[in-house]
Amino acid sequence: MYLRSLYLKHFRRYQEAFFEFSPGLNVICGPNAQGKTTLLEAIHLLMLGRSFRPSQVQELIHEGADSFFVEALFNKHGVDQTLRFSFNPKERRIIHHSTSLTSLSHLLGLIQGVIMTPDDVNLVKGAPQIRRQFLDVQIAQIDPLYVHYLTRYMKAMRQRNQLLKQKTFLTIENWEHELVQAAVYLMEQRRKTVEALQKFCGPFYAYLTHETEELTLVYRPSGSKGLNSEEMKREYIQLLQKQREREMFVGYTLSGPHKDDIDIYIGGRHARQFASEGQQRSCVTALHFGEWQQLKRRSDDIPLLMIDDVGISLDTMRRQRLIEQLASLGQVFLTTTDPHFLEANISIEKKVF
Repeated sequence: MYLRSLYLKHFRRYQEAFFEFSPGLNVICGPNAQGKTTLLEAIHLLMLGRSFRPSQVQELIHEGADSFFVEALFNKHGVDQTLRFSFNPKERRIIHHSTSLTSLSHLLGLIQGVIMTPDDVNLVKGAPQIRRQFLDVQIAQIDPLYVHYLTRYMKAMRQRNQLLKQKTFLTIENWEHELVQAAVYLMEQRRKTVEALQKFCGPFYAYLTHETEELTLVYRPSGSKGLNSEEMKREYIQLLQKQREREMFVGYTLSGPHKDDIDIYIGGRHARQFASEGQQRSCVTALHFGEWQQLKRRSDDIPLLMIDDVGISLDTMRRQRLIEQLASLGQVFLTTTDPHFLEANISIEKKVF
């Protein structure tokens, strides 16, 4: 798969713009605050239905306009396809070919990809929610059932929390049964994903850093550590029942996939506490490389790779090692403020914006 073109109207700082891309490397170069990241943001919107920046959809509308429109032409399985996304404060419309998509979840998997930004260092040193989202985004792009169970889980948890706040156990067992059924699927898929990521991330981290210290990922579920579905269900339901009195006091569910985390170690030491800034950024690069490999392995297509501000994410040596890998990563989008980056010797078709 590759993105052929992108049309923007009243999107962020762009009043109107059209871009045609290379199927290989696309380098977006220029000073800060000129709209480089906005191009990646528009692609991300078509992938997941939201920006990777902490903003509301209405904030994407160009100043002075009352709506925005984004259209992409992409080739998938040898067939050209179109995807349109328009938004105003009263209506959101998403059209794939001539079919209207009624939910953002229907976007998932149409354009698969991975994005890496400077803020992603928080994958290592930030809150567990960031690492859960990292898992959810990549699994959701290749497993529609995961989205189904994640939605069921969140709904059941909200209902259970409401009963806990009301200090009543009436019908709580029904919601706990629903919660457990969904939670088991989520935990199984997350565990498999982390195990697969480990196979890709470890070797890439060693290549990128030229260090002997090993990168290790450990999935830390909150709810059950069972080795199969039945064990997980039994352990989790027992935990929910055991914690009811305490949870009634606080008013919310204390354990489950909404509390999961990934422990990240470098050389056997927790990366959040002991890794240097360079090691943490290299770890993030390895995580996203593993994410890209995981998407490629589990889907029948080659995902996009987007790297925002590649010049500040890694030092010179590690950046060069990353560049050496670009030829094997399908269609790549890089933004940079460094014009010398364009001089890099890359054996891949390249287009510069």
